[in-house]
Amino acid sequence: MASPSDCHKMKSLSSDKEQAETSSKTGWCTKSAQPVSPFSAKLEVKNTAQTADMLRVFILQDVPIPASATTAIARDSASSIGSNSFTRLQMGEPDLQIESYDLFLDVDFQNLRFDGKVKIKLKSENDVKLNSVELEILEVVANGRPVKYKLEGEDFTVRTGKFAGELDIKYRGSISDKLVGLYKAAYDGGYVASTQFEAVSARRLLPCLDHPAYKADFKLTVKTDSDNSVISNMPPTSVRVEGPKKTVEFPKTPRMSTYLLYLGIGKFEEVKDRFNGVDYIVATVPGKSSGAKYPLEIARDSVKFFESYFGSKYNLPKLHLIAVPEFAAGAMENWGAITFREIVLLVDKDSSIRIKKQVAEVIAHEVSHQWFGDLVTMKWWDDLWLNESFATFMAYKATDSIFPQWTVWQDFVRGETAGALERDSLVNTHPIEVKVNSPSEIEEIFDDISYGKGASIIRMLEAYAGEDHFMRGVRSYLEKYKFSNAAGEDLWNQIEHVSKTRVKAIMNEWIRKPGYPIVHVKLDGKKLMIRQERFLLDGSSEQSTWPIPVTMKINGRKLKLLMERSEESIPVPNGVDSLKLNLEETGFYRVHYDGLYHRVWRSNMSPVDRYGIVSDAHAFTIQGKMDFFQYLGLLERYMNEQEYLPAFEVSDQLSSLYAITRRVEETSRRFHRTQLKILANRKDENSVVLRGSMASRLALFDMGYAKELATRFNDYESAEPDMKQAMVVAHARAAGDFESLFENYKKRPSEEEKSRFLVGLTSFSKPSLNARAMELASAGEIKKQHVGTLLGSATRNPDARTATWNWITAKFEWLRGIYEGTGVVSRYLTYMLPILGIDRTEEVTKFFAQHNAPETTKGVKAGIEKLRINQAFLKRIGSSEKQIVEVKGRR
Repeated sequence: MASPSDCHKMKSLSSDKEQAETSSKTGWCTKSAQPVSPFSAKLEVKNTAQTADMLRVFILQDVPIPASATTAIARDSASSIGSNSFTRLQMGEPDLQIESYDLFLDVDFQNLRFDGKVKIKLKSENDVKLNSVELEILEVVANGRPVKYKLEGEDFTVRTGKFAGELDIKYRGSISDKLVGLYKAAYDGGYVASTQFEAVSARRLLPCLDHPAYKADFKLTVKTDSDNSVISNMPPTSVRVEGPKKTVEFPKTPRMSTYLLYLGIGKFEEVKDRFNGVDYIVATVPGKSSGAKYPLEIARDSVKFFESYFGSKYNLPKLHLIAVPEFAAGAMENWGAITFREIVLLVDKDSSIRIKKQVAEVIAHEVSHQWFGDLVTMKWWDDLWLNESFATFMAYKATDSIFPQWTVWQDFVRGETAGALERDSLVNTHPIEVKVNSPSEIEEIFDDISYGKGASIIRMLEAYAGEDHFMRGVRSYLEKYKFSNAAGEDLWNQIEHVSKTRVKAIMNEWIRKPGYPIVHVKLDGKKLMIRQERFLLDGSSEQSTWPIPVTMKINGRKLKLLMERSEESIPVPNGVDSLKLNLEETGFYRVHYDGLYHRVWRSNMSPVDRYGIVSDAHAFTIQGKMDFFQYLGLLERYMNEQEYLPAFEVSDQLSSLYAITRRVEETSRRFHRTQLKILANRKDENSVVLRGSMASRLALFDMGYAKELATRFNDYESAEPDMKQAMVVAHARAAGDFESLFENYKKRPSEEEKSRFLVGLTSFSKPSLNARAMELASAGEIKKQHVGTLLGSATRNPDARTATWNWITAKFEWLRGIYEGTGVVSRYLTYMLPILGIDRTEEVTKFFAQHNAPETTKGVKAGIEKLRINQAFLKRIGSSEKQIVEVKGRR
């Protein structure tokens, strides 16, 4: 490897020997004063601008959804914020130190209420300020002496003055019908009580300082009905049965944040395994424990992987995986007691491979949090993104190790990176790192930026610093800050120290600026010119620069450059025969080749690189940079695509375009029929997933295929699981059989099966049937957690567009109400408005101007912006409902 001074000693591209120029040990040229290519002679640099100042919604559908969106946690509400609730408390010398909470709860399970008594050991320089929501405070005693207190909003101030000792608080509360705090989660024949505390809902169960930096030990004792099980973070130390009641006592937890405390009460079935000193337990409602074997194996293998990668043991004696029957979130990383929606945990013989892949990723994501998030926790919600994006990134690492045949990094690019690139291409985006001041702001940043962009930037960082350096930096970070709190910069410092690269400076640029760059590439004589600016989907221009770790292949040779200026030129004395930038899509940027695409196609691209070309082309087409018919011509290159990722990407694009225009109907029909022929006899698991998705999408817009596939509906029970969704959609389209689909939804015990029939109920060609399906939600005929599936599916169906918009306008306050205390509706609107609003932009804008819903502000702004972009795109390509030109054979 070369030293920094060697950056000036480069040879030309025609040299037989490649010189590795670097300022570290990674192969990257990083001399900031004058960036130099690791290819050849010194770069010419033109600094044309100064650096600019500084999902996922859980909807089950066939369009690409980041797996991280599945874990997008539903958090607390924007209303009634007390003055102390979101104060940024000083971490240097805090005026309040909490040692422990000793909590006793007497739970009246039948009447949905509880009496609580909490003993808090603490020190305070002033009156003690805690948080409390919807709790009736009965008595407060400080070191044995009754004291006065004041409740104001969510603030609970105890008039202690300077104080050290024990604060005893008696109170009572209710088991909620909201999906936060301790709430009722119903299933057929009963219910459980389960907690969801992130971000600020622990205060709904006990008075506490509900702030991630104020870690404490938690000791829990619960009295409830003797026929109920009680689950918490730790295994119980004693169970005392006294007639119809029992008291379950749990030992102290490790020091942890309030949002990680867990309590579950109900008639749980459990399946257990023990491995390497840890008890693995899957808990389900009665009758569903048969789906526990697969998640137990994934959890065990994930812990094994992370113990090796992080260099430290899992810290608790047991790990519960709890299937909650009603859950606004996808999953939640409570330390030692992870909660899940049933559909992302339980797997049986009829589960599709698509669901198995999703379950594996979600479990790995939450297990990763047991170290990164639980053992070491963010100081404040500004660094929420680091918690979630790191867990997202590490989940794919673990899953790739467990199932290498799945090539999950292709799913990462398609789901996490692609979703984030689309979301972050809007003016109404936000930096990865966001200053958080209120609960609604916490809620709304659980999106594609926090998960997908953050994870993609971490992937780019790993490629820049080197895999081994990255891993050792992470290990050092976890060891230094275990059982404590840290910020993003603490992680950058550790990786920078190990790798000897400029990690901190580079990461600060990427996480504190909104948006991302487009890299323009053109040939100017014997120079390859590279220029960067911000990519905006609305076509506007904004000059900004990022430190981009550019990877490229010129004439078959791989090269690296840390591009820190707005424009650079690379000498190519022997010309350019073949060219590709952003190899394997490790960088978070788009690339536009000016007159060079024919050379790109000569570069012997991998499936991921071919994906990158068509992914960028789609964005350029929506933006207006690429002509629509040029884009259709490009798709011809992919008609007979043999590889999983590029084929899936083209299907994704055509399906999303079909949702807003029928101009692509013929191209889409031809592509999907061709792909089904290619995939017909393939047995590998990715091909099975892809075949099912292709069939489901084709059934939606090709009535001939729908009728053909619908003839097999009577054989549904014996069908390949990944084809079942397509069969349901085909039956809906061809038969319009509302009653049988609804009956199947009601009687099916499996969450995946219920989801299939929900999708079918919004896939009709007759708008009135789709409208009838939407009314099921507000009539209480479907679970609250299934409303998102219904909305997502209806949004994709052009024949349901009007009915869905009408339902939202009529039931908007109801929709807000069922997700009160979460940011779910905001994420729904970001996805839905760009489609549902087609040809009614002003109506949509006016509706949300008249309906003040602060928890949806960011989602509405982003959704309307994307809607206007879609309308501009449709205006450019013409209003014809039928594709009038079918481009054949264009290259």
